[in-house]
Amino acid sequence: MKKWIALLCIGTLFNGTGVVQASPTSGYSQFMQSLDSIVTGATMPVADEQQIAARSAALPIGQSGQSAQILTIASSLLGQPVVWGGASPVQGFDCSGFVQYVYRQAGINLPRTADLQFLVGRTVSPASLQPGDLVYFTTYEPGASHVGIYIGRDKFIHTSFSKGVVAIGDMNDPYFMQRYYGAKRVL
Repeated sequence: MKKWIALLCIGTLFNGTGVVQASPTSGYSQFMQSLDSIVTGATMPVADEQQIAARSAALPIGQSGQSAQILTIASSLLGQPVVWGGASPVQGFDCSGFVQYVYRQAGINLPRTADLQFLVGRTVSPASLQPGDLVYFTTYEPGASHVGIYIGRDKFIHTSFSKGVVAIGDMNDPYFMQRYYGAKRVL
């Protein structure tokens, strides 16, 4: 599947002459623009300490155990660059690489891709979400193609291709509301 996605991305970016094509106007175009920036070597913005502190202020207080550990690890990575295929702070992260890295740091092994991560754990209804749950969205392909870590108060930490960094997203954002796919609890 990774080879198929890579070929699709390469085929979309290049028209056979080595010239980058413009992406179609859609929610997918932001994703492709981010990939285009990576291919051309442009650097992704990294949040400064003030931005990270402001984002961290949105985290819920009073979590304990593995959930708190997950949230602490995830929030420490706010502002890290988003890179397709990335799975570490050194490389940067894509969504499933970010989730896999955070959970591995807390001693929990998860599969590498969002669609396979969605097969792990217990299904959770939106009304029953708890900090540390994984929230999934249908973005660039059908099914679970984007994942983030729920932090409470309808917020989640994820890799934001539109911002170019690990950031806090809002479940009530129309983009995510339309693309919500489900949630899983692995803790």
